[in-house]
Amino acid sequence: MSNTKFLKLAEVFTYLEKTSSNLAMIDILADFFPQISSQEAKITAYLLRGNLGPSYESLDFGLALKMTVKAIAYSEKIDIKKIENLLQETGDLGLVIEEFKKNKKGKGLSIEEVFKKMIEIAKIGGEGSQEKKIIYLADLLSEVSGIEAKYIIRMILGTLRLGVGEMTFLQGLARAFGKGKEQKEILEYAFNILSDLGEVAFVVSKWGIKKIGEVEPKVGVPIRMMLANRVENLKEVSKHISGNVSVEGKYDGERIQAHIKKNGEISLFSRQHENITHQYPDIIKGLKESFKGKEAIIEGEVVAFDKNENKNLSFQILMSRRRKHKIEEYVQKIPVRYFLFDLLYLNNENYLNKSLKERKFALEKFFKKTKNITFAEYVITDNFLKTENYFNDSIKKGNEGVMVKDFSGIYQAGTRGWLWIKFKKEYEKDLADTFDLVVVGALYGSGRRAKTYGSLLVASYDPETNEYYSFTKVGTGLTDENLAKLPKILDKYKLENKHKLVKTYMNVDVWFEPKIVIEISGAEITVSPVHTVAENKIKTTGKQGGLALRFPKFLRLREKTPEDTTTVKEIYELYKGIKKRN
Repeated sequence: MSNTKFLKLAEVFTYLEKTSSNLAMIDILADFFPQISSQEAKITAYLLRGNLGPSYESLDFGLALKMTVKAIAYSEKIDIKKIENLLQETGDLGLVIEEFKKNKKGKGLSIEEVFKKMIEIAKIGGEGSQEKKIIYLADLLSEVSGIEAKYIIRMILGTLRLGVGEMTFLQGLARAFGKGKEQKEILEYAFNILSDLGEVAFVVSKWGIKKIGEVEPKVGVPIRMMLANRVENLKEVSKHISGNVSVEGKYDGERIQAHIKKNGEISLFSRQHENITHQYPDIIKGLKESFKGKEAIIEGEVVAFDKNENKNLSFQILMSRRRKHKIEEYVQKIPVRYFLFDLLYLNNENYLNKSLKERKFALEKFFKKTKNITFAEYVITDNFLKTENYFNDSIKKGNEGVMVKDFSGIYQAGTRGWLWIKFKKEYEKDLADTFDLVVVGALYGSGRRAKTYGSLLVASYDPETNEYYSFTKVGTGLTDENLAKLPKILDKYKLENKHKLVKTYMNVDVWFEPKIVIEISGAEITVSPVHTVAENKIKTTGKQGGLALRFPKFLRLREKTPEDTTTVKEIYELYKGIKKRN
């Protein structure tokens, strides 16, 4: 076991917390990682983002605020009321325990020792588990100093807020173990295959950049899904893709990656790597009947289906299948079909670098249609009129539009390139595409919204700067049901002040950590003195301001990470395209 002290990591957390500069964060990480072991690098990768493992493992502490307060009371032998009073003053339980332990030294626990104890707490289950968790946490807190306890508490409550984005982390690793941009791209590729920053950090720390570039898909480990670019007119496709394309219907469902192991075990992962296997027992049964190989990783769209009308239903209806209880009842109530469209791995062979033509051929050879397993409809063509006709037919069938894919193109995991292009009917208007944006603030409501938030300030993420730039304020479209949910969803992320990575000139009543993603639509992109998207590229008559969305409308909550949303670059390119067309 390595013995770098957890105190040293807590000090790194402090440096990161105090800076909002992406370059400074990269420097801090680049300096720290060569000083620690490979296993410590793996653990640090998780802890930097307040996690205990990769996203697809979903390991949670299971400790609410009141339970954590009890643990502090047990650990420090102080009255709960004192803790609650100080918490009311500071709004941060991490600062509270740091204050109570300010003159106490810890036992010098190592990074691995602290991590092991936190894993133990998270894994406690069964009868009396809450009391056991409190006791275990109290024991851990009694062994550490104030600064260490502060960050442990923040990790447990999900309020670490260091602001280290995925790309920032990979840039830090590249600086530590490589020479720059080329090495960062290798690390990014590996992360897109493994979906695990900890594993990437471990491999590059132990064996170097070359080894991490050799990673292969693993059945049971979700691959970051390939993303599509958009065009405003179907004729623009030829500017990006030449030769044959696969034109596929764009279904209004949930994209799911299925992993089939040699032992017959099947796992289903959402776009955000959530393991949703238990929600679709009918899909599992169908895949077992359909698959004729040994092991595979495939992708497709699950869509709610009306058997009586023989038609697909909306995404909103499908979402009622996302539940923990009464699964079998809803299998009967809301049948689904799984439209397969890609194959990423088959029988011990990596298919990511094979052409779409090869991938589709293998998909259709090793899977057969069953009651609820079928193939996404498509046509292969190099003719614009055939593409346009297929698009029109797809719309008549109730689809959102089409996906146009380079038939000779590879699968670019985690990348939004031009090998896949999406086109919807609404794109023919000036602005009808939707935006996935991050909630960073809110204004209190009045009237029927008096007990909740009346409007939300939303921002676009820029992976280049690791910052969030405000784009609009949205209140229209929020139903009574939405309004009732907002405080429950958002208040966990409430901040005393604006988050250090948020850039805006707008003032709000409440600030939030950038965590919750919503989908909105709008009528026009314009220039605003208070919003900051692409501010450095927009010439304004005043001294400040960037792009903003006019007449925004809330559509739905999205299960996305803040880093997987509509980027500043995408919004700016859309704005330029509309200006040029007009």
